[in-house]
Amino acid sequence: MRINQMHLATLILIAAWICPGVLFSASSAPRSQALVVGTIHDRHARNENYSYADVAHILVTYDPDLICVEIRPQDFRREPYLKEMMLATVWGLSHGKKVAPIDWWEDTPNDREISEKLEKQPEYVEKEKQLQLLRAQSPVIARYEKLYGPVEKENQWGAHQGCRFWNGKDYNELYAEEYRLSMQIYGDSPINLHYLSRNNHMMELIGSAIRENSSHRVIVLTGSEHKHFFDREFRKNPDVETLDLDSLLPLQAGPLEPTMAKFLDEDDDLAYFEPGFPKDLDTYYAQKLGPLVHGPDMDVYPGTIPAANIERAGKVLERWRRSRSQSDQLIHEQGWNEFLGGNYSEAIKLYRQLTDRIDAGKVAEPWMRFDTYVNLGRSYDMLNQRANALVCYHRVETLLVGTPWESAKAYILQDYETVPFHFGKAH
Repeated sequence: MRINQMHLATLILIAAWICPGVLFSASSAPRSQALVVGTIHDRHARNENYSYADVAHILVTYDPDLICVEIRPQDFRREPYLKEMMLATVWGLSHGKKVAPIDWWEDTPNDREISEKLEKQPEYVEKEKQLQLLRAQSPVIARYEKLYGPVEKENQWGAHQGCRFWNGKDYNELYAEEYRLSMQIYGDSPINLHYLSRNNHMMELIGSAIRENSSHRVIVLTGSEHKHFFDREFRKNPDVETLDLDSLLPLQAGPLEPTMAKFLDEDDDLAYFEPGFPKDLDTYYAQKLGPLVHGPDMDVYPGTIPAANIERAGKVLERWRRSRSQSDQLIHEQGWNEFLGGNYSEAIKLYRQLTDRIDAGKVAEPWMRFDTYVNLGRSYDMLNQRANALVCYHRVETLLVGTPWESAKAYILQDYETVPFHFGKAH
């Protein structure tokens, strides 16, 4: 039986009315949704308006099935990198999400090293004048600076801006303009860290990750200066719906789940690494303690170290202690933490373990050798055992000879040989 075209159209309409979505499901398949989130790297630690916790809240609110992070594939889960990228990886792994590394650059030649050399060349100086002239004539930059202040003072005004700003139209238009002008003068070069090549490679990795994982809700975490490029490329793709961060607001901002809280409050990021990494746990834990209790001037002026840092360092040390047998590096850091906490007798016991090994020639690291005696002397001073303290300070003098720190003896020893150390002294 033949059905004329009018009857066929009627049947189709009736079927569509009875079973909506069935006949047209093939042509109306849902598009992937992509949310590009611009991050501010280490400034998250100092910006209470856009903190690491805010990055976690964005992940919870959006609940993606694929998380793309600005880490190179060859480094992913093997090397520590940007904290917000590691945080996003840990969140994704703990929730059964797919996580894909999408950063790209070549180790050799190193763009940053080449750029530093090029900046000294006369040709660069002339081109930089041309670039600054174009910037001065740009209405986009002029409008931006009228609203927020000089671009080069981003660390000042940027510290007060939240996630909406770093992902908003004004900031993205600024960076699109900055790179447009840079490309006009320098082309795709080390000066702008191969802006076009790098971003195109990253987009290729993002696209591959979406296809391989058949993803429908994608989040791309990247430095805020990349966001304008990725948004622009996504909007060219009819199969992708590009979302704005504003569509998620307000964020779900409840208490962080235990995994995220440990990551942020205790620097516990071992869940980020794949089995067998990091290979050198002593270095891994020592690097975590660095900014907490060995930052600028902290070793010479321990009274400047915040109590919260000392407490946090203690948690890192406890994980370090549980992770492996004793090492000289661990004993040294435990002694420092006891000293900072006011437990001078315990500090002396730990440091004496090291001095025995130092005097036996079993500790090779010069810094650990003299620093152990400095801190042992300070511990004796705090217990009013001046004679023992002086023995330690004199030993420091001999241990400094022939080391890169010999010329810094006055800075390292201060006036401890004439005035007993105590935390209350003016620095």
